[in-house]
This record gives sequence, structure tokens and C-alpha cells, in this order.
Amino acid sequence: ALMINNIDEANKNYWQNYKAGEIPSVHNNIPSEIFEGTTGPILDVGTGDGILAENLAQKGFDVYGIDIAKNIINENISKNTKVKYSIQDITTKTNFPDDFFEFIIFKFTLTNIHKDSWEKVGNEIFRILNKNGKLLIIEPLVSESYNSRYNLASSFIKDKNCLYVFKDKDLAKNISSKEDLKNALDKNQVSRIIKHYTFEEINDIFKKLKLMNCRTLVIPSPSGYDINTFEGIFKKI
Repeated sequence: ALMINNIDEANKNYWQNYKAGEIPSVHNNIPSEIFEGTTGPILDVGTGDGILAENLAQKGFDVYGIDIAKNIINENISKNTKVKYSIQDITTKTNFPDDFFEFIIFKFTLTNIHKDSWEKVGNEIFRILNKNGKLLIIEPLVSESYNSRYNLASSFIKDKNCLYVFKDKDLAKNISSKEDLKNALDKNQVSRIIKHYTFEEINDIFKKLKLMNCRTLVIPSPSGYDINTFEGIFKKI
């Protein structure tokens, strides 16, 4: 069952079974003025089907896309693409040189990464981002519409503001007690565990960088709930 200590491992296993074209994605278009003046390489972390990476490459940027899902990255590579895709894990160490990227993007990727890996992620981003390089974060914040699911998950997970995602999306509506959740775990009906962040946690992960600006947006999640979303730019000074 997913009453696991190593949440990251469970999530990584989950993504390996995904087929190309099926990854749930959150559609909010990144304003292109964010990238104005960017001439160096851009990294899309957790690129998935590469929708964002391809979009940026079509605009003439030098784009790299990494993901842990081997089958999806291989599918991306097999297409006629300008994006440089590779199977890499930001929670360990990538094979990019120091100070390589001018821009790095996390868009609903951090939500799959949990406490034990935060320090490694922060250090790795600091290493591969060049001086004056920017980091764009678009990740889910703690949202009231998920309170009951955070509370249920907290019986099984030490990390705060996490929730279980079920293999059958409709199942979430029927699970209202610890017993229901334990039952679903025992029957292996859970696919992964995601995390919603507080401002403080996001700031803490990237504490080696300087937060330049940020805002909170409300967008519908793939499951239809309104979700508070952090959109912010950090800079390596």
C-alpha cells in the first residue's frame, strides 16, 4: 500500500506507467513577456508530453525538457522536435554543467516532490542556473476546497497538505473517512500522493535564490476543483 515512507519513489513509479498523450495537464498559458530577453537555454522540469517545451521551441528559444517518465520522453524524442529531451531526475543530480541555464521552469512538477527531496532540488537548481538566471514556479498552493482531503491524508502521511490521487477519479468523492481511505489503500486504488504548498515552503526550497515577484492565481485543477496557484519568479543573484 502507499502508506509509504518514500512518497517520491511511489510517485516516480506511477509516472513510469503513463502513456504519452495521457498526462493530465493544467492549462494556464505562461505570458510570453516573462521570457523576453532570454537568449540562453531554458529547462522545463517535469516536461511530460512537452506541450510547454514545444511551444517555447517554436518561438525560437533553446529548450531542454527533462522528466523521469522514460516512455514519454522516448516518445517525445521520436517526434520531429527541436527540444532536447532527456530522462533525468531533478531530485538527484542532472548531467547539466554548472551555471548552464538562463531560465528554469517548474509547472505543476513540485507538487509530485516531497519534503525529503526539497534540499536536493534547491541545491541542484542553484547549481545549474546561471548568474542572473531566472526560475519560474507555477505550483499549487494550499486551497480550502481540498481541506477534507488533506485531513484524511494526514492520518497516513507526516508531511502536511498532501492528498491521495485515486486511479479512478470519481473515487475521491466517495472517500470520506479514514476507514474508507485505508480500504482504498489496501485495495491498491491509490495512484500517487501530491503535495500542495505554502508560500513559506516554496520560499524555503529556493532560499538560495531571491524571489523577485509572485502572485496567486485561482485555476481549475484536472479534477475540477478550484486551486490556488503560486506563480513567481526567483533569480540567482
